[in-house]
Amino acid sequence: MATANKASILLLAVAVATAACSTTASAQTSRLGKLVVTGVVPCNTGTLIDAATSPAFPDANVELRCGGNVVAGGTTSRNGSFAIEADLTNALAALVGTCQLVVDTPLAKCNASLPAAGALASYLQGSLAGMLGGVFRLAPAGFSFRMN
Repeated sequence: MATANKASILLLAVAVATAACSTTASAQTSRLGKLVVTGVVPCNTGTLIDAATSPAFPDANVELRCGGNVVAGGTTSRNGSFAIEADLTNALAALVGTCQLVVDTPLAKCNASLPAAGALASYLQGSLAGMLGGVFRLAPAGFSFRMN
């Protein structure tokens, strides 16, 4: 029985140590912080659409795509603004310029006279000094309309 108890205690110790290691690994991953992208989606066509002078696009689906994969997403508010959060580990490509914001919601949903096909897309901009308290903030560099 003493050998069985020792084996049980050893198995319990190994399980606790494994759990502690995985918790430490998770904590190290989350230490990278998070990426927050905020902005306003315009309801307009063209290249480098000025969000300040264009009407807003409410209820549009906005996706953060890095390397062709959707990393995070959100929906614009009634005034066209959005905020997307992603784990910086998953969105590290944003720092090297391989991420884009993409709005596949047809522009006809915000203005019936605009095309029902196509998408708005924008690269990201921000300063590397913009990381405060583990949060790295970026914004759209300027949305442009593209046909699918």
